Amino acid sequence: MARKLFVSGLGVSVVAVVAVGVSLASASGSGARVWGAPASMVHFAKAAQVAAAADPTITVVSKNEVETDVDEPPTGFSQGDEMTISSPLFDTSGNRVGHLDVHGAITALFQRAGVARGQFTFTATLRHGAITATGVATFTESGQGGGFTAAVTGGTGAYQKTDGQVRVIFTSENPTTTFVYHLTD
Repeated sequence: MARKLFVSGLGVSVVAVVAVGVSLASASGSGARVWGAPASMVHFAKAAQVAAAADPTITVVSKNEVETDVDEPPTGFSQGDEMTISSPLFDTSGNRVGHLDVHGAITALFQRAGVARGQFTFTATLRHGAITATGVATFTESGQGGGFTAAVTGGTGAYQKTDGQVRVIFTSENPTTTFVYHLTD
């Protein structure tokens, strides 16, 4: 059930209309999703870059995301559903600079309120090492959302001793997911 995501956004990465409560099986052929959430629950933001002046900032963009969803019981979009996402990463000039790997699970679904939450762990593997982050995204039908902020939880190589946070921004442009890392040592 691999699907390309236009999640603007590890990611970054990477959204068509799918109603809350629609089964993953019925959504598989009828539109893209943003990191496991039905497209109707994701509203896009412009890829803003806001950084503290002293902190190193790395911005990468996820395009052409491929997602595989696991529909855990009960059938349909529900708590416990899982997803994996993979995509290439590009710098803001369009040069390929690495790849993104994401694992997520829907942790809460409030159908009456039109809200879903998911916890995501993702790794951006770049030339000089990898950066791993974990965060909770909230998707709504009412227009809130468009991204989330995650904690940088570790790294390898040049990022071995860094921490900080990453802003994950879902945009509808081309569709993409932008990751703005604000790193501290």
